[in-house]
Amino acid sequence: MLESNRYKTSLNEVFSEQRKFELQLLIEKELAAANFQVGKIPKEANEIIQERCTSEFVQLSRVKEIEKEIHHDVMSLVMAISEQCGEFGGYIHLGATSYDIQDTVRSLQLVKAKETILEEIDKTIRIVSDLASENSDLVCIGRTHGAHAVPTTFGMKFGNFLYELLLAKKELENAHIDYGKMSGAVGTYASFGTMEIESIVLEKLMLKRQPITTQVISRVIISKYVYALGLIATVLDHFAREIRNLQRTEIDELRESFSDKQVGSSTLPQKRNPEKSERICGLARVIRSHILTSLDNICLEHERDLTNSSAERIILAEASILTHFILLQMNGILSGLFINQGKIKENLHLRKGAQNAENLMIKMTDKIGRQKAHELLKQLSNEEDFSSSVKNDQTIMQYFTESEIDEILKPENYIGLANQIVENLISSIKF
Repeated sequence: MLESNRYKTSLNEVFSEQRKFELQLLIEKELAAANFQVGKIPKEANEIIQERCTSEFVQLSRVKEIEKEIHHDVMSLVMAISEQCGEFGGYIHLGATSYDIQDTVRSLQLVKAKETILEEIDKTIRIVSDLASENSDLVCIGRTHGAHAVPTTFGMKFGNFLYELLLAKKELENAHIDYGKMSGAVGTYASFGTMEIESIVLEKLMLKRQPITTQVISRVIISKYVYALGLIATVLDHFAREIRNLQRTEIDELRESFSDKQVGSSTLPQKRNPEKSERICGLARVIRSHILTSLDNICLEHERDLTNSSAERIILAEASILTHFILLQMNGILSGLFINQGKIKENLHLRKGAQNAENLMIKMTDKIGRQKAHELLKQLSNEEDFSSSVKNDQTIMQYFTESEIDEILKPENYIGLANQIVENLISSIKF
């Protein structure tokens, strides 16, 4: 699924084969207990099942041996449990279809994954919130289409990232995947004769029921979760690209941390590559690609076919683990981010006043009109030293003194409401 352990996180254990096996045993135990509670199996049978339906008695290796013969994973589990329960083995899996077990297992896994990812994105939000606050007065050049536009602040840069994180987090919070099922082969409860068994099982597992299912829970539910992961990944991708671009040699405003023993290139000793940010961007592509598969999985034939099963064994674990991984990566990057204030100032003044041409144009509107001012300043902006060109222009200087021009073209005087915007955003966050 994932190349060795390169992108391993704590979520690997959640989606491990052993953990899935243990959850399957748990659900089969709870099903037997519910069947006993409604009078469908005898007390002695339930007692034996509760004792023996554990990994202490039922071995995963035995389940795999049986599966090699019968080619059905859940039935292999049922048979392995039954072997350990002797004469009461026939009560295992009573009334259930395979996906009563599998979908409920999957929900338990996704609930834990969602909880873990939300905990990590909260850490990201705190880090970015601090960066936005600490750098609210750090004026830098804003860029549109890759070219210098007007001044902004690093508070605004981090603030915009923060806002996108908050939006993405909300999508994951709204992706409710805490649903199990115990409703039989096509969702009619015919094999159970009651919804009570499902209610008992799901209450014990702290899961909810859907108002209607086929053999499976609607994949609309799962696709919302995968989409939310894709959105989080894309927000991280967005800011990782900003870091990468600002780490370009010619710009050099941000840099990933670089340890003394770290190597940037196998051949170029001087290289300091934004390799962690690049890794985030690359893995975000993988996560986003799973959204399409999750949407395709909605379109199952009739009451269900198997086309979702094999795909979900890959995409749900992979999307969850990789999203967690790149959040961890981004938190590491941001915690050690180097902000090169000297280069930021140099770039801000690179065009020698042209970054504030809009401000001067607005000030000239009531003098000669906006359009005439725009055309005049467009021509002057072609000069190497915009400020000097402005001061040498007779049309402009009949209205302003040189000191007034200096103030108009001063970047720090043209950041609008940047500080207020960032302050309002940060104050709205509830941790």
